[in-house]
Amino acid sequence: MRIIAGSAKGHPLKVPREVSRPTTDRVRESVFGILTAMIPNARVLDLYAGSGALGIEALSRGGASCTFVEKNRGACRVIAENLNKTGKDGRVIQRDVGAFLRSERTSYDLIFADPPYADGLSDLARDLITIEGWEQWLSKDGFLILEHEAAGELPDTRELVLVQSRDYGRSRIAIYQLES
Repeated sequence: MRIIAGSAKGHPLKVPREVSRPTTDRVRESVFGILTAMIPNARVLDLYAGSGALGIEALSRGGASCTFVEKNRGACRVIAENLNKTGKDGRVIQRDVGAFLRSERTSYDLIFADPPYADGLSDLARDLITIEGWEQWLSKDGFLILEHEAAGELPDTRELVLVQSRDYGRSRIAIYQLES
């Protein structure tokens, strides 16, 4: 895995062994192609950060800042290593995503969320988008970019409107915006 574009283009990224399904280069390239105009100077939040690839890609393409939230200690170390290797700065927080959001008061322009979905027992993507409070975490005109299993459908939410959805093999990228 590598950074696709921007100031850190071509830098390889380490993937923690705890991350079983990192977002592929192809999917990241497509997502960032859609979001090109929104990235410069954006405040970015990378939830379930894994290797930090999505947040670091955003920083490489001109994002102003990124907060990485990951509960796995080993993955947090890898994110810090990847930031160091690419010469990017970010805030790495080792914490459960739900607990982080319940205490977070900062708003972000872009929120990436790639929760695990391979176990078949839980549906973290569904749990995430149905949390109340998106109006405090997403800035006006901000976007939530959610990667989830293509086979499942996500529920409608009161606060978020589905702007676009695309399938890439087993994965679906859903882009949401706050309802205005």
